[in-house]
Amino acid sequence: MRKIIKQSIFIGLILFFTIIQTLVSQELLSEIKSKPIANIQQFNFESNILEQNIEVNVYLPESYNETSEKHKYPIILLLENEFFYQMTGIVKHLSSVDRMPESIVISFPKGFDKFYAPKVYTNGSNFWPESWKQMPFDGNPDDFTSFLKNELFKILNENYRIANYKMVIGTSVTATYPLHAFCNEPDLFQAHIAISAGDILGMGYTSNSTFVDSVIERIKQEKKQRGHLYICSSRSDVVDTEEIGENLVELHNRIPSDLPDVYKIKSEVYEEETHYGVVIPAFISAMNTFFDQEKWDLDFREFEKESTNTLTNIDAYYKKLSTEYGFQIFPKTNRWNSGSSLKGSGKRLLRKEKNKEALEIFERIVEYTPNTPEAYYDLAIAYETDNQLEDAKNTIIKAIDIAEKYSSKSIDKYKKFLIDLKTK
Repeated sequence: MRKIIKQSIFIGLILFFTIIQTLVSQELLSEIKSKPIANIQQFNFESNILEQNIEVNVYLPESYNETSEKHKYPIILLLENEFFYQMTGIVKHLSSVDRMPESIVISFPKGFDKFYAPKVYTNGSNFWPESWKQMPFDGNPDDFTSFLKNELFKILNENYRIANYKMVIGTSVTATYPLHAFCNEPDLFQAHIAISAGDILGMGYTSNSTFVDSVIERIKQEKKQRGHLYICSSRSDVVDTEEIGENLVELHNRIPSDLPDVYKIKSEVYEEETHYGVVIPAFISAMNTFFDQEKWDLDFREFEKESTNTLTNIDAYYKKLSTEYGFQIFPKTNRWNSGSSLKGSGKRLLRKEKNKEALEIFERIVEYTPNTPEAYYDLAIAYETDNQLEDAKNTIIKAIDIAEKYSSKSIDKYKKFLIDLKTK
């Protein structure tokens, strides 16, 4: 009996201290201040066209709140919400190393009440049930197009800085709509990505046509309308269904050799991957297709070597690049991983005692990132180097004002620099 009592007391003490430890831990956690580390927002609205409530995820680039009103960002519209967080991470990385533009990523976490895509003929596809003569989609693609044009894009344009360059991504069956948009809505998206879609490529609007035919017809008819298209499937899909590989090869072989510059088109079989495992590597391959590394990942020292003004050279290059893609593209003001940026050029020019050119660049950085105290700090250093001490003082004061407004951790550095300037 005593043994049982002792055991009961022991168990009771354990429970008591466990409860106390839990309460203490909860109290400590409640005192910890947390903040989001990614700029992801969510909103919803009632769609009159689709007759349902639409929930929208929005990822904004890190630079979004720092850059000027002139800076507008391409949209990446995901039709598969499952890949939203993966894609935002990839976009953040690729844009940080200048392999693609910084972009806004959009997805629909609740999905749609209907599947909005053309009810295409399967044309005997072995990937789907033999009894399916047409894909059993229950939503009118024209309604979805109208929803995008007249509701979603309108809301996005009213609330965010959106560039005139939109990408759409579908995977597997959802790739039907990006292919449809490429062929029938040339002004809706500028880039279309159809992942794990070799089977869809062999389907068509009629029983004796395919999306391959429609893609080629679009290219012939719309020779001036920009249209980027990437389509792929995994090797595992090709092994299981031989026609998938044949469809991709047919598209590749039928693309005209004199393809206009407004088109960037690639079809491929992705080796050593599975149907959904291919999503991330395929997206990277698509970005490499649309955004040539040689044009985007630049060595800014080449601009500085020319006999003409460095900033003039940079402006001329990015004006040409902007014309090619149809939206204004700005040079990176700073890169954590490279000196190929405006700030990198400015620092090198100061070291070479080309103060006037350096000041032009640092003034441009302030123009591009007016809410960043570090931009004013760098400009103040450039003024000091050029012995323009009064301008340096006025500029660092602006840096301090902005730093106080945004609770910058570097405010002590700026204040110390101001004290140093006042002693000169």
